[in-house]
Amino acid sequence: LLALQYKKSEDFAMWYSNVITLSEMIAYYDISGCYILRPWSYKMWDLIQNWFNIEIEKLGVENSYFPLFVSKDRLEKEDHVE
Repeated sequence: LLALQYKKSEDFAMWYSNVITLSEMIAYYDISGCYILRPWSYKMWDLIQNWFNIEIEKLGVENSYFPLFVSKDRLEKEDHVE
């Protein structure tokens, strides 16, 4: 697939999904809500985080990280999880 299948003005959600997958920014994973940031989109994310971290540190704010939470039902559907 090489062309967008949806028009932005008609279905923004599907258009956006097309844009980010066809541009190879992300790849979807088979667990709902999980996706893979491809190298150049991860670089953009890294640059944003670095800038943001510097700015919040100037304000005296402590950074936090919230790990990914996967529901028990989703984990049970995975065949490699015991």
